[in-house]
Amino acid sequence: MIPQRIPSVELATRGVLECIGVDAAELPGYACCPDPVVARLMDRKMWLALSARNLALAEGMGLDLLVLCNGCYETLTEANEILRREPEARKETSDILAGLGRAYEGTVEVKHVVEVMHEEVGVGKIEKLVKRPAKLRLAVHPGCHLFREAGGGDIWRKPKQLEELALATGAEVVHCKLDRLCCGFPMMQVNEELALKRNLLPKLACYQELAVDAVVAPCPTCIVQFEAGQMLLRKYGARYNLPCLHIVEFLALALGIPAAELGLELHRSPVEQLARKMG
Repeated sequence: MIPQRIPSVELATRGVLECIGVDAAELPGYACCPDPVVARLMDRKMWLALSARNLALAEGMGLDLLVLCNGCYETLTEANEILRREPEARKETSDILAGLGRAYEGTVEVKHVVEVMHEEVGVGKIEKLVKRPAKLRLAVHPGCHLFREAGGGDIWRKPKQLEELALATGAEVVHCKLDRLCCGFPMMQVNEELALKRNLLPKLACYQELAVDAVVAPCPTCIVQFEAGQMLLRKYGARYNLPCLHIVEFLALALGIPAAELGLELHRSPVEQLARKMG
């Protein structure tokens, strides 16, 4: 989703990691994670094998895996857990990987970029590096899959970290009663009108009522849904034009990375206008 539809997220991530001093290595040969819902329902064996191959690539470099997407996080985390605790699934997957010259050992941890920014970089460090304080009202949309927590931990851990990262930029986070409502992307595949009217439209209406300046999310699929959905809603008589961007893009702007270096023109919502507003 990121390379094909919003490459600005990758550009922002590279810029932010460099700015805060995190050394991230390329992972040659990485494939789609894949999708945590449809792919698993269609073919669990394929889903596990594709995930395990990606995990094995990271293992081969001796590094943990940093992901920028909620769906990637869920797929890779759950596949990792399944392969560690289900011997039959692990053997079947290992046999497939052997044919590709790969082996899964279960030594890699999967980390969402929100976790890395919050736990390993630290909110305090990010606050000190902010060069362009964001005097804005933000709606923070965590996305469904950010609530997935391995080992039965606190499902609010990463959503709270996301909000604290947004606050570190100087922004005000405004809460909506529909914060946890799904953006509707999965349902779009079977019923566009229902997904837009039942999921996206109520969230946008709530955000407009709260007079937010932008929606920040940690999930590229949610961003695509917010941006394309606002355009599609016009045929149903609803008009919204709210900037929607990834949390790392927002951090990049706050840290002073020039908007011209981020490819924000590729967004389908007025993110460039938001960048100018930030100064």
